[in-house]
Parts: sequence; C-alpha cells; structure tokens
Amino acid sequence: MKAKKNIHAKALLLLSFVCMLYACKKDDKDVSIPANSNDQELITTVRLVVSTDASPTDVKYFSYRDIDGDGGTAPKLDTIKLLENTTYTVRVLLLDETKTPIDTISNDIEATEKDAHQFFYSKLGMYDLTTTYLDFDDNSVPVGLRISINTGAGFTTKANKYKVVLKHQPGLKPKTGNGNANLGETDVEVDFPILIQGIQ
Repeated sequence: MKAKKNIHAKALLLLSFVCMLYACKKDDKDVSIPANSNDQELITTVRLVVSTDASPTDVKYFSYRDIDGDGGTAPKLDTIKLLENTTYTVRVLLLDETKTPIDTISNDIEATEKDAHQFFYSKLGMYDLTTTYLDFDDNSVPVGLRISINTGAGFTTKANKYKVVLKHQPGLKPKTGNGNANLGETDVEVDFPILIQGIQ
C-alpha cells in the first residue's frame, strides 16, 4: 500500500512538473513583445513652408507626396521656386496622410526625438545657395526642422536639385559638432527640382 502511495505521489509530481513546463511555454507565446520599439514612422509627405522676413505672410509651400508608398502611383513632387539674392526661412513638415486625423510626425521629432534625428541638405548641380540650421537638439547639434536659405544669382538650369534627407540616429547621433549624415537609417530622402529666378 505504501508503494502504491509513493507511485501515485511520484506520478502527481511528474504531472505537476509537466504542467508547469507547458504553462511556461504557453505564457511565452502569450506575451506580446513589439518586434522593434524604434520602428520608423511612415512619412507620406514632406512639405517645405517657405517665407521671407520682408513678407512673412506671403508663404509658399513645396511638397513631396507619396500616399500609397513604393510601387504604387508615382509621387507628386513640386519644383522649389525662389528669388535670387533673397533670404528665406523654411519650416519642414513631415506628415503621415494615411491616418485620420493626419499625423504630423515633425511635431513628435520636435517635442521628444530631436536627439535621434537630423536633416541634411545639399545641392545637386552648380548654383549659389547656402543653407543654415536654425534649430538644435539638447546637445546643440543641428536638427533641421527649421532652416534659413540664402540664394545667390538666378539660373534656369532644369537639372539642378535640392536634396533633403532625414536620418534616424537613435544612440548614434553625435553629441557635438554639426552631425554625421553617414550614421543611422534614412527616414526620408527627396530631391526637389529647384529654380532661382531673377527679380523683375
């Protein structure tokens, strides 16, 4: 009788152990863990809001829009048209227009993610234009949501472009200097056609 009790006790112990293993395995499957908490945002629209100190209410908008992403309808791309020998203030809006209401991603960067992002601006072609950063992160490294553009002489070359690149650099963005365009992932990259016109 004692032997039977021991067998039953061992069987119950083994069954309990198997149940515990199964429960642990099931719990592992049930735990919801995000694949990547730093996934890039969907950016459908890059909008440049352009004005001058002389006419701050005369605002121009130049946009890149790709609502359906890669492989769908071709994106819509405006040509940036500026006057020669003029200083412009530019604010960059990043939008996700697939959401309702529209998600203004640039607000999130400005509020909490400046230390992980930076815009880089460059000229493709030969023309006279200078870009200056107007906003900085907590380490005084540029962000680029606000910039100043100074134009030089006008031109009519249609091949010239103005490149806008946003890099996502969590944990990689330099703590000093002007930043490093070779670090991190590219959130968005747009080559805007550009014309600088003579003042009539």
